[in-house]
Amino acid sequence: MTSQTNSGLRPIPVLVNPGGGSAAKVLEVLRGDSRFAVHETEPRDLGATIEQLRGDGATRIGVSGGDGTIAAAAAVLAKTETELAVIPGGTLNHLAHDYGIPVEPAEAAELAATGSARPIDVATVNGQLFLNTSSVGAYVSFVRTRERLEEKMWYWPASIVAGLEMLFRMPRFDVEIDSPDSSEVKSYRACLVFISVGERDFDKGMFGERTADGDRALHVIVVPNAGLRRLFAMVFAAVFHGMRANLHEVDSFLVDRCRIEMRRPKGNVSYDGEIERMTAPLEYRYHRDALRLVSPSPAERAAGILSE
Repeated sequence: MTSQTNSGLRPIPVLVNPGGGSAAKVLEVLRGDSRFAVHETEPRDLGATIEQLRGDGATRIGVSGGDGTIAAAAAVLAKTETELAVIPGGTLNHLAHDYGIPVEPAEAAELAATGSARPIDVATVNGQLFLNTSSVGAYVSFVRTRERLEEKMWYWPASIVAGLEMLFRMPRFDVEIDSPDSSEVKSYRACLVFISVGERDFDKGMFGERTADGDRALHVIVVPNAGLRRLFAMVFAAVFHGMRANLHEVDSFLVDRCRIEMRRPKGNVSYDGEIERMTAPLEYRYHRDALRLVSPSPAERAAGILSE
């Protein structure tokens, strides 16, 4: 079932981080459109502001920001009837890409005002909601290093340098993955465990893109411990040929739930670009139709309507 906002009623509240990189452009578009009520909101106030707007009767709430900001808003709106409209404002905008939401503010605003909301799936790790991916191990080290380097250089150069540093300082850890869908506990000496919301197409990029008609489940990918030479080969092949070239090097499976045990009681976990220290075991769960997202219909996406 889909729903659509009724134009002519109360304006749709849209929360914009005034310190965001695209905030000026987004604010210019929204302030010139009477269908929206702009709320300049600091990230620390996002959850409380959304709750207040819901209490005031808002049935659709817009949020402008990157994947981390959108995930924080989704954590408040999940399992409610309030609809989330996204105006992308990040560097990668994975959620917008996955669901055909335009990245240009004017086009995204038009969709936010007139589009329909459809239920989408989400996942949680130890109760923390994420919309795209979570990981333990090498990728966490990569993100932390990239964030440090971004203080001195642009995003992409920082990513390249961080990737090289990650390869030379690859973390290695013992991990056990226990899933109700499997009769055995899987044990690994690994350098990365990567978990995505929904099945991935490994022909596209390092960890692929969400498969349009794929299984609705957690897609778990375990990269086992490997020497530096093999890791370089795996990363090179994945970047240029997709992870399918390396499926014999990794373990990949689909589950609704899984538990990750680690040797240490606590570890750093990434989710949608954010990093948090969590207590083991890590409990991952898949939640179907948990969030109402304003997005183009599959037919509109196929026809290229409201796409980038």
